[in-house]
Amino acid sequence: MKAKIVVATLIALTLAACGGGGNGSNTASTNSGSGSGSGSTGGTITNCAIANTHPLIAIALTGGAGTALFSSGGTTLTYSGNLSGTLNLVQDANAPAPLNKACMDSIGNSSTGMRTVMQSNGALGVSHTVVNGADQPVFLMDSTALASNTNLGALQGTYTVLRYQHDTGSTPAQTRMSYATITIDSLGNWSMCKNTSTCSTATATGTFATHSGSSYAFDLSSGGLVRATAFMVSAGANSTLVVTENDTGGGGIVTGMWLGVPQTTWNPVAGSYVLNTTDGIQNPLTASLQNLIVKSQNVALTANTPINGIATATVSDGTINYLISSPAGLLVTGNNTGNNFANGPAYFSFGVMP
Repeated sequence: MKAKIVVATLIALTLAACGGGGNGSNTASTNSGSGSGSGSTGGTITNCAIANTHPLIAIALTGGAGTALFSSGGTTLTYSGNLSGTLNLVQDANAPAPLNKACMDSIGNSSTGMRTVMQSNGALGVSHTVVNGADQPVFLMDSTALASNTNLGALQGTYTVLRYQHDTGSTPAQTRMSYATITIDSLGNWSMCKNTSTCSTATATGTFATHSGSSYAFDLSSGGLVRATAFMVSAGANSTLVVTENDTGGGGIVTGMWLGVPQTTWNPVAGSYVLNTTDGIQNPLTASLQNLIVKSQNVALTANTPINGIATATVSDGTINYLISSPAGLLVTGNNTGNNFANGPAYFSFGVMP
């Protein structure tokens, strides 16, 4: 089931919340040529430029970490490393704010296709690319904003985290979303309480260490195995913990993305965001604090539940939507059909304020 959510007090927030969302099901819109402009609204196709010339780290929803770079005056985004593809960026003449701050690719769909955008300070962004035949949302990080991995103390803190996982250990493979509190000390030791506000015994523990061959990637280990690669963007209240999971330690391979922000009370930055989703539907949104309008229903938004820093809203079919935000201008949302954290299926989306 899909529910469109609007957070409304003085301003409104529109999100797609899809209890049955999967692993990026729409057709591929990554391309290597100039495209036909079929995603435009007709007439002259105008290039869309993003002013960021720094190397980027790109994390696909279930496709691991790669690199990306804007070129040709910011009108082309090219992936490399563990990701591939090229987006030729164009304007959507009919895009409402904040979509007019974002770019679509030249064969994208102007009404539903995922967008490419970077924050005005250039630290964070979102885009998309094809992984295993499916168009997936991608999280972008400016490499110049990343903490050095020679300093494990840069990770220290307590984080509110939303996680999206694709698990091949069952037939068919399953997707699920979960929330967690992750605590990291100055030596890189970490512990997690998953799907609960507190836990007397940690759900999982492990260590962070420098990732060989990189100056800013960290290895996240547990039980003697490297389970994921992590990055820390910025510092202090604006820090964002980004994890790309590739865990082969169980009965199957679990891949996915974790996004975490310093654990503090729910207080999103008011303003417009651009959001990409697991179902490929692009959603502009504006953040506020107290209520949710779900279709024709006005649903209360409950802040700081089930853990500090998460806001929840329950739609008519019982699906609970979990949201985290950050002073860095990041907003993330996710849910599971039937609130089934073990098996999903799950929906996930993430966006930044341009």
